[in-house]
Amino acid sequence: MGFSELIRSIPNVHFKEDYPMNLHTGLAVGGKAKYFIAPETVNSVKIAINTAKKYDIPVKAIGNGTNLLVSDSGFEGMVISSKYLTSKLLDKGDIIALCGAQLSSFVRFSAGSGYTGMEGLFGIPATVGGAVYQNAGAFGYEISDYIVDVTVLIDGEIKRYSKKECGFKYRGSGFTKEEFIVSARFNFPKRRHAARRQEYYKYLSKREQIQPKGNSCGSVFKNPKGDHAARLIEGAGLKGFRVGGAAVSEMHANFIMTEDGASAKDVYSVISEIKKRVFDKYGVILTEEVEYLGVFK
Repeated sequence: MGFSELIRSIPNVHFKEDYPMNLHTGLAVGGKAKYFIAPETVNSVKIAINTAKKYDIPVKAIGNGTNLLVSDSGFEGMVISSKYLTSKLLDKGDIIALCGAQLSSFVRFSAGSGYTGMEGLFGIPATVGGAVYQNAGAFGYEISDYIVDVTVLIDGEIKRYSKKECGFKYRGSGFTKEEFIVSARFNFPKRRHAARRQEYYKYLSKREQIQPKGNSCGSVFKNPKGDHAARLIEGAGLKGFRVGGAAVSEMHANFIMTEDGASAKDVYSVISEIKKRVFDKYGVILTEEVEYLGVFK
């Protein structure tokens, strides 16, 4: 039995071959994943990863794929989507969320359960797993602020890390690509007033006022210490800069927007030019938030 047949035989797994990744990324560009699966249970994830390891097939776990740039040549491996791993529950005053839970849904769940702390992340198009991996943040909030521990799958075994062991930093963490984030446990302060349940809509409104609509990966670059990437990019005269179907947003310079017919190469070229011009003008090396999958030249 070959690899495809083995993966198809795993219970509770949705499986596709040569899956177009432009359908599963915020930028809506990129080639195909050789294998694409969406398991319904953590045990199915475990079996699939162990099977891929036996066949020396690289694995990439994704949530919404919002900040993922997939090469036009695709990915010769297996992509694991967490789209069905969405449970959230209360446990002795803590909230536990599986990796595929949508971030906005998680914020609503925590607020509706009488807790506060994550309102600033409402509206970010990410899953809990992706947000934990990237230590997503906005408006002074970071998802790691109230994390107690994170459970991962590595080398076929479940392992739990305390917050300190996770190595959280600005827009990053200590998790490796070999670790599949299964879930995270949070401990939030109790709300003092019921009216604050709707506070997250205030942040959603702010986000809509400053961020462009359309195909993008959100913020492309991390903010340099004491500065903002958008200010540097705009200062380098790059608002509206375009390569093919990809362009720097006129509304927010740290966003790259794509249109029909755009390629991953277009986006990569815009990113490269931004880094070059900002360095030439300010001597600052911008670091990407966007994650690359596949081969780029």
